[in-house]
Amino acid sequence: MIKSVLFDLDETLFDRHGTLQVFLADQFQRFGAELGSVDEPDWVEAFLQADNRGKLPKRDLYPQLLTRFRGRTDIAPKLIEDYYTRSVTYAVPMQGMDALLDELAARGIELGIITNGETRLQTQTLTALNLPDRVATILISQQEGCRKPDREIFERALHALGAEARTSLFVGDDPGSDVLGAHRAGMRTAWFNRDERTWPLDAGPNPGVEIFRLGEITPLLE
Repeated sequence: MIKSVLFDLDETLFDRHGTLQVFLADQFQRFGAELGSVDEPDWVEAFLQADNRGKLPKRDLYPQLLTRFRGRTDIAPKLIEDYYTRSVTYAVPMQGMDALLDELAARGIELGIITNGETRLQTQTLTALNLPDRVATILISQQEGCRKPDREIFERALHALGAEARTSLFVGDDPGSDVLGAHRAGMRTAWFNRDERTWPLDAGPNPGVEIFRLGEITPLLE
């Protein structure tokens, strides 16, 4: 029986992709004249592709795009700071997040979050979604000095919750960092395949279950 559930943040509890689409459209409206020879849809698409689900640091991403579109590279610092201060104002939860967390809390399930990313931005996002008040443990990779899929960060979270790996479920969207990392730490896993992607062939078989909506987690508790 599952006694604790831990989550990834971006694209699991936090609809990062949807949030970015809205923020980037707003940023383009405010800075478009300085971004070069590009229209709004192409800027947004290029950003999301280069961003690679948050894996490319913004200090590299913005200069790269400005160079590509022959924009003003000197405004990269301004765009980066704008990203950090303004994007979080558009933060929205993944569909079904609130209902799921309420249901898990009502069942007495211990809850935690492990997220890779920068402490400043992830803390702002967590606060915008009111998550610090709803989960018992939050670990951010930059703050911890280790990151998924390292076994250590999963073990730290379990220790903080007072939970055992064998009765804990980890839910995340990344096959390597989330699913395989948690599996190697001895946890049960659920791959949140929101975009109906194909499991990577070079990752070996999925060691857990595959879900397409957060509401599919509740039946996994028994």
